[in-house]
Amino acid sequence: MYWIKIPADWWCNEFGDEIHRYEILDDEGRGQVEYHIHRAGERLPWSGKTHSLAEAQRQLEHSHRALMA
Repeated sequence: MYWIKIPADWWCNEFGDEIHRYEILDDEGRGQVEYHIHRAGERLPWSGKTHSLAEAQRQLEHSHRALMA
């Protein structure tokens, strides 16, 4: 599986899955990074979220391996 970085905070793979990076501010103004996952073909805006790009990529790769098994 390969990933293409589209704009600065958005990745897409050859299956059409997407990962979007967001910086979220909490009530005290501290920043936290989240990666929102969208599996191709799903109707919901997000299929999940993680706190690292590597984890988001692993989740999507795992779901594709499970579908092909």
